[in-house]
Amino acid sequence: MSGIVDWSILDDPSTIEACRNSLKDDGVMLLSNFITPTGIACLKEEILSCPHNESTQHYTPYQDQGDFVNYPASHPRNYKLHSSASFVGRKSLETAAKVQCISMYNDERVINFLSKVTGHKLYRSKDENGSVYSYRITSSHNPPWHFDESHYTMILYLQNSESGGEFEYVPWCRPTRSVNDEDGHDIIQKILIEKNSDNDALIQRVQPHDGMLLFFAGAQTFHRAAPIEGNTARIGLVFTFSENEVFRNSDNVKSSNQWDPSDFNGLDNV
Repeated sequence: MSGIVDWSILDDPSTIEACRNSLKDDGVMLLSNFITPTGIACLKEEILSCPHNESTQHYTPYQDQGDFVNYPASHPRNYKLHSSASFVGRKSLETAAKVQCISMYNDERVINFLSKVTGHKLYRSKDENGSVYSYRITSSHNPPWHFDESHYTMILYLQNSESGGEFEYVPWCRPTRSVNDEDGHDIIQKILIEKNSDNDALIQRVQPHDGMLLFFAGAQTFHRAAPIEGNTARIGLVFTFSENEVFRNSDNVKSSNQWDPSDFNGLDNV
């Protein structure tokens, strides 16, 4: 991984402390220029060499089909929205010639740094596709508001659009990771159902740039990638982590995302 990332950033005690405070207070941790220009080109080339899957879905912000047994159809738990994006899952990334994306995910320096930032021992996801994947978003796509099932999410931004596409989030808005958490239901009600301007103040925004690392508690933070404008697709590489040593995504979340073309119909090649 030499030359791909600036590893020296992760060794600086002041950086660790600043990132820890940022995650706690702001809900996200940012490292600008973590990926070098050479690294951006190499990782992007690897991702674009893999087949990708165009996924179009209709699901709840929990990335499932709802719970109509315990909640009425009108309840925020069962609110559904449309989702569309292009994905390359771990299975396809593992077939790349240099497997640089997978090598970075498996590098102990990454998980050791993130464990220090969170104050918890983190583990890599055991999911065969959702542990490491890339997304590609164009102006025709609609990445929706949602909670992640994995505890923590790290995004590496490799290519951004001409405008739009901010990372929008409501930090630490539910104290648990449960789909039955009432605070989670409340934030869905405010952001997606009520849609009034007073609730806009709850939303924080980050404008990503190429080479940036963004890390947050995806299971406790309501978030989305805002719509983009222009002809250039946004390309990101996603790593997921958990405080649970054996975590993997549920079947509901896997089928809702369709991360890898090897598992689903609609395979498309770049």
